[in-house]
Amino acid sequence: MTACPTHEHTAPPRPQRPFRRDQQPGACKNCMNQLGTDGDRRAHYCPCCGERLTNGCLGTRREPARCPNCGRIDAGTLAFLPEPDPIAELLSGTLEPSAEFTASQLARTVFGDQVAFHIGWSWQDREMHHGQLAVGGREIRMRLRRTDRVFEAASPCATDGCRGRRWSVVANAAELLALHTRGPRRAAAPCDRCRPNARGRRTF
Repeated sequence: MTACPTHEHTAPPRPQRPFRRDQQPGACKNCMNQLGTDGDRRAHYCPCCGERLTNGCLGTRREPARCPNCGRIDAGTLAFLPEPDPIAELLSGTLEPSAEFTASQLARTVFGDQVAFHIGWSWQDREMHHGQLAVGGREIRMRLRRTDRVFEAASPCATDGCRGRRWSVVANAAELLALHTRGPRRAAAPCDRCRPNARGRRTF
């Protein structure tokens, strides 16, 4: 049994949820170990105190797991890890900035502080970081391409009955204003809902 730094010189507490072989049938969805087997014990119970892990799975050898008594455990090496110190990481410059912070900082550079203040970034997918410029109850949908860090803004589709949007590249506040007041230029992308399908029909 490997002792964590906390229990190198003192005995660990008795586990409240110890390993048992008489568990209900089933398997871990992450490591696929059957419950009640030796694989289950190695993957889901602390190697120091024997307590069941509160989160994580040592059988995947990916993300660290956590024991309520002994702290974080590296899933690959089973070494006990120090608790993260985000303040120290921030002050030393090693803290990875959030996607929202990066988008907000880039928006300040492109559109200015006041415009960027009103852009709220809500969610992201693999290609885009999505948000909206909202002022006084009105809003413009915005998105930031993650590959080349180019901003795009949405305008309503001109087709009757279509609730889709056309996306236009905006490089500064003046272009965003022109899109808002005069609509998209010809170079704007086709509507994201009613673009022609393979048979030439439009899908709403």
